[in-house]
Amino acid sequence: MVHTYGDIPEDFPSKSLIPLGEHLWRLFQELGHEYWTEKTTDPEVKFMNSGSEFMHEKFKIAVDSAKKVMSGEIKDPENVLTTWFFPPVLYVRSDLQMGSTKLIYGESTDITFIVLNDANYELEMLINGHMEDGVPVDYWYLYSDDEVFERRHIKRGLRLREIPKNTKNFTKAGFYILDVLKDIRNERSPQWANSAYSMCMVWFSAAINLFSEPSSWSSLAGIWDGIVAQKVYGRPIPWFCYVPWPPIFNVLTTMGRPEWTMKLAGLLTSHRLFINGFEPKMQEFFREEVPEFWDFLIKTWKERGVTTPRQTLGCTPPDLKNKKKFKKEEFDWVYPKGTRVMPYEWGLTEDEVLNGIYTDITHKTPSQEFYGKEHITNIGIGRK
Repeated sequence: MVHTYGDIPEDFPSKSLIPLGEHLWRLFQELGHEYWTEKTTDPEVKFMNSGSEFMHEKFKIAVDSAKKVMSGEIKDPENVLTTWFFPPVLYVRSDLQMGSTKLIYGESTDITFIVLNDANYELEMLINGHMEDGVPVDYWYLYSDDEVFERRHIKRGLRLREIPKNTKNFTKAGFYILDVLKDIRNERSPQWANSAYSMCMVWFSAAINLFSEPSSWSSLAGIWDGIVAQKVYGRPIPWFCYVPWPPIFNVLTTMGRPEWTMKLAGLLTSHRLFINGFEPKMQEFFREEVPEFWDFLIKTWKERGVTTPRQTLGCTPPDLKNKKKFKKEEFDWVYPKGTRVMPYEWGLTEDEVLNGIYTDITHKTPSQEFYGKEHITNIGIGRK
């Protein structure tokens, strides 16, 4: 059974954003709105709270890798990929972590990701990372049952957990939450009281869409799609939004989707394609908590493969402003013709494919009839 956009109730807060996610829309078509709602709202499932172990592992690998690069223990940091703290759905080469972070976010900074539940507008998770001189040095994450969510805004009187639902405005909510979390940071880490601080308001569906993307280049393009959801795609609400915006992002977004992707791919992987991976705890989490989603993801990667950087740059997103096309649910992402990268045809084990593969394929790599395993530079995330 193929589910339709019309099957999604009108009172589903982020309904208008679902077609903006290439993978999310296909997930909704295959598994349905009811599946999503059951997994994200059932108190017995506690889907979001169950992710603590894999989030801890992602950040721990990033911090450990940074320390090992600084100490010289990692001899080839140009071949070692790790989680980019801001945002943690992307990966960065270990030798580029420092420079890319300092350029965009500054010398000393905190960013807290405010994760909202698409089904009910409730604040589900806070994920915070702190960087010093471009190096990840501290992180924490809290779920909705933590007492911090009961802290009140000193002027508005709203509890932290109530702010997004009461304002229904990402920018306004972000500044209110920033007021509360700055006080918490000053209590917890007074040495960083004067560091920069930004919020990133994000729907949970945006993270799932990005986690489903096998190409590091297309992940970056997906970030741009979310940033310009209102301006370019005509969506009534944003998919995610920084408060305040890092100045360089304002410059990069105005360049357009291809230029944005090109610039950031250069900063994070020196333009080389990374076939996104999943740390062990993350794989275990998805397999156990949402096996239907995991099966969908694996089937998609096997059948559709990985878009090349050239294909990502030449992609035509759906015209969501076109009312006729929208009514017909024409939400296809059109890529230039040509062979995709098919890592499942390289004779690797499934674990090897899913561990992340750093390749030498760039936007300058000539189109090929088959991209073979000779393009592999390294497999894995972090030192391992």
